[in-house]
Amino acid sequence: MDAVGLPFSQFQILETKLRPPSIRAKAIVREQLSKRLVCDTTSTGLFTIVASAGSGKSTLMTELYRSAQGNGKHCCWLSLDDDDNESAIFSKYLIASIASLDTESAERDLVFLKSNPSQDYRSLFNSILARIIAIKSEFVLFVDDFQFISNPLILRFWNKLIAHAPPTMCIVIAGRNRLPLDLSRRQISGMITEVKQNELNLTASEIVIYLKAAHNIECSLQSAETLHTSTEGWFAGIQLAALAITNSNESVAEFVEGFTGKDKSLTEYLLKTVLRGLPSDVREFLLLSSPLIRFSASLCDHISKLANGHTMLEYLDKNNLFIVCEDREAEWFRYHHLFADFLRSELKKVNPAKYNEVCVNAAKWCENENMLTESIQYYLTAKNYEKAADLITTRAPDLAFLRGDHSTVLDWMRRLPVEYHANRPTLLLNHAWSSAFSRNPELAIELCGKVYAGLADSSLYLWSLTEDDKIDCYWRAKATEAIANGCADELLASAEICKSALADIPLTESFSISSIRNCLAYALLGRREYVQSVLHAAEGYKYSIKSGSNYLSLWAVFIAGLANVEMGKLRAASGNATKASYKAGPLGENNLYLCAMADFIHTEINVQKCNFNLVRRNSHSGRSFISLYGPVEALFVAIRNEARQLVWAGKLDLAREVLHQGQESALSTNQPRLHLGLIAEEIELQVWDDQLEAAKETVIRTNYFQTGDEEIPSELLPAIDETRQLIRARLLLAENKADEAFKIVAKLINLTQIKHSDSVRQLYTLKTLKALALWQLGQKKESVRELDKLVSAACHEDHAYPIVVSGKQVLPILEAIQSKRASGVQVDDLRVKNDFVDRLILLLNGDSIDALSESKAASHDEVCGDLTSREIDILKLIGAGMANNEIAKELVLSIATVKWHLHNIYQKIEVRSRTAAAAYARKVNLI
Repeated sequence: MDAVGLPFSQFQILETKLRPPSIRAKAIVREQLSKRLVCDTTSTGLFTIVASAGSGKSTLMTELYRSAQGNGKHCCWLSLDDDDNESAIFSKYLIASIASLDTESAERDLVFLKSNPSQDYRSLFNSILARIIAIKSEFVLFVDDFQFISNPLILRFWNKLIAHAPPTMCIVIAGRNRLPLDLSRRQISGMITEVKQNELNLTASEIVIYLKAAHNIECSLQSAETLHTSTEGWFAGIQLAALAITNSNESVAEFVEGFTGKDKSLTEYLLKTVLRGLPSDVREFLLLSSPLIRFSASLCDHISKLANGHTMLEYLDKNNLFIVCEDREAEWFRYHHLFADFLRSELKKVNPAKYNEVCVNAAKWCENENMLTESIQYYLTAKNYEKAADLITTRAPDLAFLRGDHSTVLDWMRRLPVEYHANRPTLLLNHAWSSAFSRNPELAIELCGKVYAGLADSSLYLWSLTEDDKIDCYWRAKATEAIANGCADELLASAEICKSALADIPLTESFSISSIRNCLAYALLGRREYVQSVLHAAEGYKYSIKSGSNYLSLWAVFIAGLANVEMGKLRAASGNATKASYKAGPLGENNLYLCAMADFIHTEINVQKCNFNLVRRNSHSGRSFISLYGPVEALFVAIRNEARQLVWAGKLDLAREVLHQGQESALSTNQPRLHLGLIAEEIELQVWDDQLEAAKETVIRTNYFQTGDEEIPSELLPAIDETRQLIRARLLLAENKADEAFKIVAKLINLTQIKHSDSVRQLYTLKTLKALALWQLGQKKESVRELDKLVSAACHEDHAYPIVVSGKQVLPILEAIQSKRASGVQVDDLRVKNDFVDRLILLLNGDSIDALSESKAASHDEVCGDLTSREIDILKLIGAGMANNEIAKELVLSIATVKWHLHNIYQKIEVRSRTAAAAYARKVNLI
């Protein structure tokens, strides 16, 4: 976690770009300038610093940053570089730079950005702009090295921000060149402070003070004036002169008289008076380390083959040799851009082979340290494109499959020259796979086409492949093509590709068979064919075991879990979730993707059970899930569940923000079904929260009932229409128009029973609405009978959400059911039903829910204290309905060992049967 509590490493963010560089005490004296600018931050709200490299822009900005902080202002910092001219990278760092102002919104923005690397950035920038404008507290945003920005979209954002910045905000921008921004209005109105080269240049008296304070050099005013004339007060020139004087045998006056900066180029000056004046080992170290983007002592030791990295860095830092500390621990450093450019130029000039050798050695070190992006960049700098392609080929699958980080894979491909993309079919397939999951299915299908072409014509890409390699690549391409169609919501096309492939694929292709089975299961899930979806997911799981891929195993149980939820089989879904957790393993950097999938299923089950306290436990993983997936079905459930949790916590506005962001993302990535689904969810939650007028406004704002469906595949239109009808019925019931609502609901129930008989969750929702309509129509006995039948069915799975989401209107019906209980001893089924009704009433009243949840959590903690971790694992699997042989296989135990554990479990929890143990597991919330 970073300083504001966000997992920046998950988003490939360098924290050093988000804070000002360290500066030396008394390194430069500009008290009057600093005081004036601090005053101007309050009056103008914008100031710019434009000057050449080495003029002290960053130092001045750091002084201003500290001064603003000292005055109680909230400060944000962003240092730009070459990569930031890409919209995806710039927006990521911009969001991170202002994260401390609104941590929750920043994390959601970063999550959505990571999941949408090919999105419409204009919409994203507008969203960020709106959020910044809405900030009420005072803050200052510092942006350094703006000379790297030329992207029209990014410049448009800055122009709009400058034009509409709130009065509480001050913007400080620094760059080497004239800023490509529209500042005319600010200049005319006087609402800008511009600092230019001449104001940053040192005067003769400031030179005297600086040389004494920073370098302990006594310099007369006359010599300082001569030096000022030669350098025009340019700070880097003064600093270089100071270094040269320190290493010179001449007096200050003699040296200054012999130096005229105007007559000598900077390169010649550096070479003759600074670099040559240093000890030979320091010169060697500077040149050898110059190709490094940033460096630590251990990296320097590796590339130089000398064990002097720590000593050299201490020397450079102590002697102020243009070195910049990158972190608080003083582990990572870089050279000032000016000095780095010169040193690299010198090394290339005197020993170009050594320059490439250093880059390759740095790449190997970074690869070993798992700093893969930097490793690839070093190979590319050394023009070793083959090795860069090899590294991407071998490391991309782990990154995509285990961590779900498709955006980094795409970033690597962006860096690799296009002519090397087809060097090997596996590189194309990795690129296609990540493109499919990153909302760019068209590119994924195009890349699969290149694989087919290369396999058909060996002269096209000159791949050297065995027959087995060709077969494997072909079927992986076929699986990827099917997945790309699924991610594009072309479910019928995806299913057809899968069915055709399964008819011909060799049984030895376990990975591809599992991928295709899972893809088909997903397509069937989206088409509401849940029984078939579970069957194909089971086949996908079987072949995933044969292929040894936990990633495919997770996908299989993930899809089966979602399908079981839709069928109202929450216990079966819990079994899927438990199996997913075992396959994922303990949470770590290298299995983030798998753990997020497992947590997602647990979250969906707990939402359906209205166990919102348990939803909060893995809410972070749930939000992470949003950043990892491309398919509509999974993304919809992830966003929906986050919104539901927020509404349950009384944060409807925040929930709507989550849903609006999802809607914008869906529009920008051409996912109309996701867009409509999230609108429906927003309306439903507003009705649930008794905000009928707000719900009507949402209908009007989104034109929900009239929105065109031309972009939605025809086979999915009936489901869209049924959802619209359900939302219409909710609105009518909220307006007490029960007649119209009843007609709609009755029709939908008949349709569901005929066409989607296994869609139990949907049926529960509709029957709750039917009971409500009957109650409003005065048919109270029929209403109670309808809901009583529903409660009797739902209680065994604790399936509360379809009833609870209809709001407090259900309460009188439930209370009527509660009042008709028979006194005396109750059989188990009746006790379960009555407990379920009591819980529903508590949930809808909103009282004692925390106590209820805490009681369950306490029960879980209590049982965990009595049982060993292995016994808890086995009890969970018993609760999930697994037999002894299945448990033994899952936990890699013998059946005898499982039986021995069962004996101990029965004694500890005081039960005599497997059924009682499963009931106990549910009671204490283990499942």
